[in-house]
Amino acid sequence: MSAPLAGKVVAIIGGGSERDRALAVAFAEAGADLALATQEKSQANEFAMASIANEVWVLGREQFLRLMDATDPVEVTAFADEVCDRMGRVDVLVAAHDAAGAAPLEELSREEWRVALDRNLTAPFLAAQAFGRLMERAHGGTIVLIGAAPGGDVAYIAAKAGLAGMAARLAAEWESAGVAVHVVDGALPAAEQARLALGAARG
Repeated sequence: MSAPLAGKVVAIIGGGSERDRALAVAFAEAGADLALATQEKSQANEFAMASIANEVWVLGREQFLRLMDATDPVEVTAFADEVCDRMGRVDVLVAAHDAAGAAPLEELSREEWRVALDRNLTAPFLAAQAFGRLMERAHGGTIVLIGAAPGGDVAYIAAKAGLAGMAARLAAEWESAGVAVHVVDGALPAAEQARLALGAARG
């Protein structure tokens, strides 16, 4: 079996969805080792991501899982540093944060709006910033951001729409350092998202 990413290290931050599983399996089958982290400190998120980590282990790839609040910049930076310390490098970040709300427009509170932006826009930014710094020092890497899935309230859609502008700016900032930034459409089937993320990582 071809292993185009053999020797590479991929970090995935997510909620443990079937999309996250498809991403992890695709990268593992391509030969990459994986560092996984939760997007929130909940038992459900931990169990779901642990199941994915076990599947990566079955495929024979090195892996570890970090329980993390992805909206906390200190924890996100610590995770990025841990990936490099434990695995020696990081080549790809997949920021698969996804926390859709379902508040009716006329009932959406300011607090619900703030939480949606924190989880779906600020958290991916913090991850991109932390891992991008490391990739910049290493003179190359790939960051993949996952866009909106179907459904979700107006706060979720607004947060996910911001990813496109953020990605364009990050790409411009890091182009000279060899760090590429891509957005994958979260409305696509999980397997197609995984294929596109893998293609972005392969360049």
